[in-house]
Amino acid sequence: MNRRQFLLLGTALPVALVAAPAVIARQRHYDLPALQAELARLPLSLQNPGSWNLSQMLQHCAQSVRYSLDGYPRPFSSLFQHTAGRAAATVFRAAGAMRHDLNEAIPGAAALDASLPVTQARDLLLQALADFQRYDGPLKPHFAYGALDKQAYAAAHWLHVRNHLDALVAV
Repeated sequence: MNRRQFLLLGTALPVALVAAPAVIARQRHYDLPALQAELARLPLSLQNPGSWNLSQMLQHCAQSVRYSLDGYPRPFSSLFQHTAGRAAATVFRAAGAMRHDLNEAIPGAAALDASLPVTQARDLLLQALADFQRYDGPLKPHFAYGALDKQAYAAAHWLHVRNHLDALVAV
C-alpha cells in the first residue's frame, strides 16, 4: 500500500464508520400506531422492576412524548446535544433498540404520581402519542438529542417506550 492509498483509507474509513449508522437509521421504520395498539392491550397486572410502579413508568413515557411538543424543562448543553446526544440517537435508531437508565427521570420533569391509576397513566401515554402523530408544527429539541425531525422523533419515542415495555415482568 502506498502513501496515497493509506491516506485515502485513513480518511474514508472514519467517514464510513460515522455515516453508516446514519444511513441505516434513516431506513428503519418505527410504527407508532402498532405501538399504540400494543399499549391499549397492555396487561395492567405487569410490574415495572425498577423504582417506579407501572403507572409512573407510563407517565414518564407520556411526559417524554408531550415534551417533544411543548419543550423539555431542562435541556442538556448544546455541545452535548450536538455530540454525544446526536451520536446516541443515531446509534439507537440504527440498532433498533435503546438502552437507558429506566429509573432516571427527565431532567426538570414534574414528579410522577405513584397513586395515579394505571388505566389513566396508559391513557395519558396513548393521548400523547396520538397528539404527536397529529401535530404538524415545529417540534421542540430533545433534551439530550437536540433538534429532531418528525421521523427521528417518532423513532426516539418508539424506542424509548419499547425499552420500558421490554423491562416489564408478569406477576
